[in-house]
Amino acid sequence: MAFAITAAVRGGHLAPGQRLTEAEFVRRHRVSRSTVREAFQRLAADGLLTLEPHRGVVVRQLSRKEVNDLFRVRGALEALAVGLAVPALQAAPRRLLDLQDEMDQAVEANDMTAFSNLNHRFHAMFTHIADNVLLTQSLLRLSNSIYWLQFRLLIDRENVFRSNTQHRRIVDAVLTGDAASAEAAMRHHIDASRLLVQSLSDEHFSPP
Repeated sequence: MAFAITAAVRGGHLAPGQRLTEAEFVRRHRVSRSTVREAFQRLAADGLLTLEPHRGVVVRQLSRKEVNDLFRVRGALEALAVGLAVPALQAAPRRLLDLQDEMDQAVEANDMTAFSNLNHRFHAMFTHIADNVLLTQSLLRLSNSIYWLQFRLLIDRENVFRSNTQHRRIVDAVLTGDAASAEAAMRHHIDASRLLVQSLSDEHFSPP
């Protein structure tokens, strides 16, 4: 159930500030109220949903400062992940190279859906290979947060596709075994996403 709600936000079917009701999800997904309630509680803990007086459960909307905070934490954690993954990926780079080739093809085909899915796999690969349970759990909570899901569909697709150049810089550093450069490239990549989000108008953010 939590996955279905997250996917709905990711696909733009649930908007920031939108109110959610247990009855609607029970009817739509044919699950029990307790299942829906547990999913709401889990996603509220992860920062995707929030509880508001007199409104109940709503899709969370972030302030500009909250967006900055979340991206900066993610940048530090993803840099750590790629640094830890460098030795294994340099020794066996085929999986990384194939994924980069697929992202290049998605850009050439102007296929945003494919590129977004591949981008998720790209970042998840480093976390998986880093093999650090605490790091994995921390990044999973951030990836479930609204910090990027609510903005992804608002960013100009050319800017999103342009981020593939940043992917290649990360890959190049990994292939040379330069963990420090790979970490720096990842931090730059995440910060570039932060700046794209911050370029949006105030209507997309909650008041400070």
